[in-house]
Formats: sequence, C-alpha cells, structure tokens
Amino acid sequence: MADKSATGKQGKRYSAEEKAEIVAFILAFDAENKRGGMKAASDKYGVSVVTLSNWKKKDKGPKKKKAKVKKVAARKAIKTAVASTKVVADSPEAILSRLQAIRSEIHKLEKEYDGLKKKL
Repeated sequence: MADKSATGKQGKRYSAEEKAEIVAFILAFDAENKRGGMKAASDKYGVSVVTLSNWKKKDKGPKKKKAKVKKVAARKAIKTAVASTKVVADSPEAILSRLQAIRSEIHKLEKEYDGLKKKL
C-alpha cells in the first residue's frame, strides 16, 4: 500500500458546474462592486486567483482581433491600386492621370503615418 506522502501533491479538481458557479460569482461581484470579484471568490472558495483568472478567460470564448489603423490604411491603398490597375488605358494622358492619383494616395498615407508616429 502506498504512503500518502509519496503519492504527490495534487490540488482539488473542480467540475464544469463548480467552475461555472465560481465564475458567475466573480462576474456578479464585479457587477455590483466594479472590482474585487476574483479576490472575494478566492477567499470564499479557496481557489487561487491565477486559476480563477484562467477560468474567467476560458469562459469568455475566443477573442476577436481588432483591426489596426495601419492595416485599414494599407487595405484602402491596395484596393485603390488594384482598382486603378483594372482600368487599362494605352494613352499617356490616362497613365499620367493614374500615376498622379497613386502619388496623391501615397502622400496621404505618409501624412497619416507621420501623424500616428508622433502620437507614439
């Protein structure tokens, strides 16, 4: 028969219902008091704050990625460039007009980039 000290130290395992109940307690506490739900749940249920944080993150589901300003500006520039290349014109005037539009777009994007860089 194995000695209890030799079996190792394992923490308590919580069922999905217990986890859901504790996370619900955290959310309700935070809704009433704006903060402190994890500490209160840790004291009440005896679960570490790190574990509670992990459970709360998993309960939220997958994160949605936010579009950044740079990506949006790059997409607009690509769409503009693609749209302008679709129009095939042989005349030098049409080519010059497209070139000026592209340069104008590049200039706008450079100004926007400089402004964002200054904010950092």
